[in-house]
Amino acid sequence: MTDFLEMAMADIDEVFFQEFVEKHTIDGEEFDVVPYEVDLRERKSHWEAGAKQNFDQGLYISQKQFFVRAEDYGPAPKIGKPMEYDNITYSVKNCQTEHGLYLVTLERVRQ
Repeated sequence: MTDFLEMAMADIDEVFFQEFVEKHTIDGEEFDVVPYEVDLRERKSHWEAGAKQNFDQGLYISQKQFFVRAEDYGPAPKIGKPMEYDNITYSVKNCQTEHGLYLVTLERVRQ
């Protein structure tokens, strides 16, 4: 089993982070990041007096997911804390640790 895990970790470095990597700035530092998913959805709202009434919560939710090496980033980002990603401030919605990588989900409410 150990041999398989060693091969899998080598593949992460030799393939995953060589083929799909992009440089992004996170909290003022540049990291090798593998983007996973980007999503922009309209938030639910209600109509009142002919206009949408959710301006206090924003009209859209923008989400980004990416992989970053845990050893490069350091301690896992805390859920709910702000994170600046390419000079745009998001909130950390989720962070999972998988085989030495963090899968970070960021969320931002936009109008």
